[in-house]
Amino acid sequence: MRFRFLLIALSLMLIAAPAWSRSESLTFGIVPQESSSRLADQWTPLMRYLSTRLNRPVRFMTAPDIPTFEKRVLAGEYDIAYMNPYHYVVFSNTPGYQAIAKEGGKQIRGIVVVPESAPAEDLEDLDGMTVAFPAPAAFAATILVRAELERLGVSYQPRFVGSHESVYLNVQRGFAGAGGGVERTLAIAMRERLDGVRVLWRSPGYTPHAFAVHPDMDPVLMQTVQSLLVNLADTDEGRSLLDRAHLKPLVRAADSDWNDVRQLGLDFIKTSGAP
Repeated sequence: MRFRFLLIALSLMLIAAPAWSRSESLTFGIVPQESSSRLADQWTPLMRYLSTRLNRPVRFMTAPDIPTFEKRVLAGEYDIAYMNPYHYVVFSNTPGYQAIAKEGGKQIRGIVVVPESAPAEDLEDLDGMTVAFPAPAAFAATILVRAELERLGVSYQPRFVGSHESVYLNVQRGFAGAGGGVERTLAIAMRERLDGVRVLWRSPGYTPHAFAVHPDMDPVLMQTVQSLLVNLADTDEGRSLLDRAHLKPLVRAADSDWNDVRQLGLDFIKTSGAP
């Protein structure tokens, strides 16, 4: 009788156990807009902070390029992921990532950069040129820019180079006549001594990148992670971590915040790297 009671009690404990045990690590995937080494330098301090507060390891992860990142998100490899607005709209459907935070008071804009000495005054002047992009499904840097070029009837040759950082270097070194990016990564590159490029065009603004969690995450853990992120700006340490990752203070997010992206009527990707 006692043995049977113990089996029943153990079964109830297993049923009630959360998706992650306290000892298990969490993976935090960062979209690779820049090199892995630069991203690690920016984001690893935040991972250490979360590890301490959650009493479990939080591991920084990224991917060698954006299409590989897309495959990993689609496969549900990250417990937490920082992804662009387009990715979020896609991956909130499958496999079902849930947004918990975003940068407050910020919108993301696509930009087109050209060599500083280029005579181009508007996008029509890029006709016939090679234009560098980080990846086919980069929302602001690729999708918004290509949509505007096509709306204007500009003929161009796309070149996908793997990251925003590579876009700016391709333009700087004359391998492309122009390139798509975003203001945040261009500002970072210029702080890292990028020169010789200028912004030719900016898109309208949209809801920025999402901090999203895997749909299987325990709701209590999800709320804890969300609270830690949105409360970062309340302390000197947290503000330093945000600055290190080049982020504005974070606010709570809801799935509907990205309806502005959904309303664009884009032909959303179903598999990684689709054009």
